[in-house]
Amino acid sequence: MKVDVSDILLINGASRKFSFVGEPPVRVPSDGCAIDGDISVTGTVTNNKGILHLDASLEAVCKSECYRCLKEVRSTLRLKIEEDFVNRADAEQTDMYPFEGKVLDIGKAVNDNIILNLPMKHLCSDQCKGLCSKCGVNLNEVQCDCVDDTIDPRLEGLNNFFKKS
Repeated sequence: MKVDVSDILLINGASRKFSFVGEPPVRVPSDGCAIDGDISVTGTVTNNKGILHLDASLEAVCKSECYRCLKEVRSTLRLKIEEDFVNRADAEQTDMYPFEGKVLDIGKAVNDNIILNLPMKHLCSDQCKGLCSKCGVNLNEVQCDCVDDTIDPRLEGLNNFFKKS
């Protein structure tokens, strides 16, 4: 994911629009989630006194498993990316992404933003009941007859408190 910035490097305030549709920088950005298909990134790179400012929109389809029932979940990830890039020599002193030469590689910034915007727990729906802890059946599809009579050991004393002697 490279953007040619040769025509805006020497002109303060100059900008260049770009559009990219293709392979993501990393197909599996985090455990349990994969980018399904191509991603689409469109935006503008602007020279602001030697600092290149990326302002872009990203759209991708993520594929993962539901945290509760393990069913496959597909979701569309739409996000806004705003990052700054500085010449590699100055990058160690700032929190900006480095660039070198006349081509700006936005792949790392795109991948970092994808990771930061993924949900912690992927759910097929907010009402997902998950799997039965005894028999393992998907409770969204079938109601099992398992009885959960276990008592949390921390509350065992309360159970004995209400028993008649």
